[in-house]
Amino acid sequence: MDKVTVKHIETRIGVERFLTTTRTMLLDGSYRPQAVRRVMIPKRGRPGLFRPLGVPTVQDRVVQAALLQLLEPIFEAVFLTVSYGFRPKRACRDALEHIRNAIRPTGQKTETDWPRPPYQWVIEGDIKRCFDNIDHHHVMTCLRRRVSDRRVTRLVRAFLKAGVLSEGSLVRTKAGTPQGGVLSPLLANVMLDGIERRYAKYVVPRLTRDGKPYARPGNELRKFRHYERKAGRVVFLPIRYADDFVVLVNGTEEQARAEKEALAVFLREEMKLTLAPEKTHVTSLTEGFEFLGHRVRLRWDDRWGYWPRVEIPKARVKDFHHRIKQLTTRGRSRLSFQEVIDALNPVLLGWGRFYQHCYGAKQVFARIDHYAWDRLRRWLRKKYPKTPRLVIRRRYWRRLTGRPRYRWVDQRPLAIVADLKVERHDLLKMRMPDYAYPAWESPVHNERCTPGSGTGVGETGGGNPDIGASPPRSLRDSTVGGEDEP
Repeated sequence: MDKVTVKHIETRIGVERFLTTTRTMLLDGSYRPQAVRRVMIPKRGRPGLFRPLGVPTVQDRVVQAALLQLLEPIFEAVFLTVSYGFRPKRACRDALEHIRNAIRPTGQKTETDWPRPPYQWVIEGDIKRCFDNIDHHHVMTCLRRRVSDRRVTRLVRAFLKAGVLSEGSLVRTKAGTPQGGVLSPLLANVMLDGIERRYAKYVVPRLTRDGKPYARPGNELRKFRHYERKAGRVVFLPIRYADDFVVLVNGTEEQARAEKEALAVFLREEMKLTLAPEKTHVTSLTEGFEFLGHRVRLRWDDRWGYWPRVEIPKARVKDFHHRIKQLTTRGRSRLSFQEVIDALNPVLLGWGRFYQHCYGAKQVFARIDHYAWDRLRRWLRKKYPKTPRLVIRRRYWRRLTGRPRYRWVDQRPLAIVADLKVERHDLLKMRMPDYAYPAWESPVHNERCTPGSGTGVGETGGGNPDIGASPPRSLRDSTVGGEDEP
């Protein structure tokens, strides 16, 4: 490692001089990426297991960020809407809402029966050590399909082959891309896009007989999947967030298990990746499954029949109780009361905002507030063992001006998680970046167009000619459309 920090660049080298030198090295071809420093960080909730994190040099991070700005618009224009991880303006709650919409029963209740759920089974998939096992040849092949500039592809390949500095020794890498690199998430998405392409029949926007895109491609896909199910054929709908994905299956358990085995063979032979057997299952949607730290299931309701729910897993609540307990132990009694509150508040609000779109979150938040209140009460008794309880209560337990409830207060009050607004996440808030819109207007991506002609799409999939204007109706519908297509 070069032992150069951001502070060193700002105070001694100078930012402008540093960037000029880096630019010159890139232009004359003398730039060479350095090996990343490997740091092992513990995995949350899995004692004894560690995750390797690669830390590039500052110069390498700057060059990777420039590469990301160049490559991201090209691939965002062709990534499918069922992929959510490491993409701009997309988050895990968007993926969860997509699943909730997909498994929601459609149709009207009859005198004898309720609407049938469109999917009955789910394949839970997790790729074993995805970032460490990415095949360099395969990812470069995917990259060259969209990028013809050899200087760019050679630079990406140089980063992949730079090696890892582990415990003072240099290890040459034949596969994998370091977690922690700026460019690594995009390269992982470029490769894992093949999972969605395997189910292209069900997720790629369809074209009319004239070869033109539909005005509302999301609705056309929804209709196609509906007619396939109605005809008795098996339908698969993949939804992926980074290396975690699910495949919703309309069919029998045997068909779902057969597809799981076929998918494992596809990943092993085509992408040189393997599924983690302990995390890959076939589960009934009525039983429920966990995805991205949430529990998703179909629950029977006497008013609506089967209805989808995204809930907070009990194990996550238990783990969060343990986290609160760690912040209010006897060993922290030397801290001031305000320091403990300041440590608790961001943890409470961060956890609450992560789960504020879940079903039943209000009741869980109320229990979390009660537990945090009780832990602070116990902590104060440990800090002031000889002080009467009434004195402690008068000092720290009071009502703020204009607030109806009492709460623990020193200089600043303890946050109330139950005050967060619990509402269903709106997929309409999710929008593709401006540079991704033109690719949806033509069936041919990266098609050149005559400036000012108003036809075709921007070269390399970037550059929206209508920057600042609202996207056309067809593009808005392609983002959110119908029963199970966001």
